[in-house]
Amino acid sequence: MTTTPKFAPATGAVRSGTVQIAYRNIAIAPDTVRVKVGSKLVWTNYDEVEHNVTSEGGPQHFDSGNFGEGKTFSIVANKPGVIHYECTNHPATMNGSIEVIG
Repeated sequence: MTTTPKFAPATGAVRSGTVQIAYRNIAIAPDTVRVKVGSKLVWTNYDEVEHNVTSEGGPQHFDSGNFGEGKTFSIVANKPGVIHYECTNHPATMNGSIEVIG
């Protein structure tokens, strides 16, 4: 039996500056990102239900608490490594990873 990892590795171009992440339709877009140290990540909730951003592993730990539609949560990625995170209200469809490049 093959199992799928809960978190996919980040792929694609390395971003910097402010990186927007959307919580929409009980999903995350994009759910994996690569950013440079010092980048600001901003999650915006576009759903009518509450979500949160909770780190599940990696060099940085955070927990936004629940936030509603139109609200945001942000962090500055300040340590290299891979941060796994999820919305603990909807972990099956709302989990992602951030690869922070030094």
